[in-house]
Amino acid sequence: MLTKIRKFVTLAAMFITVLLVADVIQAQPPEPPAKRLRNPAVVKGFIGGESHDSYVIRAAKGKTMTVQISWRHEGDNEASFNVSDMPGFFEAEPITFGEESDGGKRWTGKIPKTANYYIYVVAHPSARYTLRVSIK
Repeated sequence: MLTKIRKFVTLAAMFITVLLVADVIQAQPPEPPAKRLRNPAVVKGFIGGESHDSYVIRAAKGKTMTVQISWRHEGDNEASFNVSDMPGFFEAEPITFGEESDGGKRWTGKIPKTANYYIYVVAHPSARYTLRVSIK
């Protein structure tokens, strides 16, 4: 009887260990905080692979924000950005106001409410980029 209890406890401990390890493996590392920008801003960076760069700027209601990206073309690489009012790249959804132009390299929008706005930059496979942000 004691042997059966030991086997049960051992199996239960192994099962719990497997569940905990699986949970830790699935968890994403915490995202570093977005870099705060001041108006106007010009930022140069390098990004690629599965990573992204995060920026945040405060904009007042009624102002017009313009975001523009350019990058050094090497092969068929491409850089892009999106603007969100939500922190956290993986949870953020693009804002629904504003308009893209120049093939997605430029975005302009009239700010509907005073808030922090997040700009997320990605590239494939990698790119040295320049990001320009202005609020007028």
